[in-house]
Amino acid sequence: MALNRIRQLASSLRDDWRYRLRYIRQTVDCVRGESARYRLKIVCLDVNHGDATLIILPSGRVALVDSAKDAWCRRRVIPFLDNHRIGELAYYITTHFHEDHVGERERIIRDYLVKQVWDYRTFKTGDELDLEGARLLILNSYTDAEDENDRSLAFRLELDGFSYTHGADLYADGQRRLLERFAGRIRTDVYRANHHLHGSLSSDHLLAADPQLIVVSAEEAVYQRVAYTRDFQQAVQRLRAGGRLRDVCLTLEKGNVVVFANSGQDWGYSTYAPNIILAGLYP
Repeated sequence: MALNRIRQLASSLRDDWRYRLRYIRQTVDCVRGESARYRLKIVCLDVNHGDATLIILPSGRVALVDSAKDAWCRRRVIPFLDNHRIGELAYYITTHFHEDHVGERERIIRDYLVKQVWDYRTFKTGDELDLEGARLLILNSYTDAEDENDRSLAFRLELDGFSYTHGADLYADGQRRLLERFAGRIRTDVYRANHHLHGSLSSDHLLAADPQLIVVSAEEAVYQRVAYTRDFQQAVQRLRAGGRLRDVCLTLEKGNVVVFANSGQDWGYSTYAPNIILAGLYP
């Protein structure tokens, strides 16, 4: 009996790794294939409760924003880089130093020949710069708060009328602070939701952002969070009524989310989820 159980487990593990690899390759194929004509590509990787976002800039150079937890970095981030044949990262950006954002940090800096290492101390809120053909606006940085989440690096990336806003791990107070400081630049096309919807949420901020696409990197615990089940859902209902919101993508449901853009009038997205879940083994 024990031997049969070991054989079943080994077989399940082989199948699980095959599906994981196919999952990664499907997303890679999207970045190389259907989205190849787009100048900006943003890959929001499915890394459970954590963040890891790969940005292929108009110059062709690559930025990695956060790298999930150690285990998820090894499962999703590093295989994605390797399958995409990315041997060099122009930028490695750490929004803050919680464990679900800094997975395998030293390994990434060493093995992927990172040219510039940035974090929430690199910039001041309000800084604006050209980033390889896109425009980067810093919305929140280290000096804005004492709490590690509320001082995390939030930013807005723009390209010819298209905008992507990275909400980092700000709580509701931090989001309201952004709304006060940047009222004219809150509205966005794609919004990367704050703190995995794990903490408090400012509905006013989300409504002002008025995104067409919302991406949430989260684990199953999100279904038990008031920020998601009440505050977020109520705001989404109002956004849908406004007619602008296209979709809400939870990574635990949709998998990797690939956004590709040339301008505000020419952009799209695709999602790539695993084809199978093996109870007890996946992810």
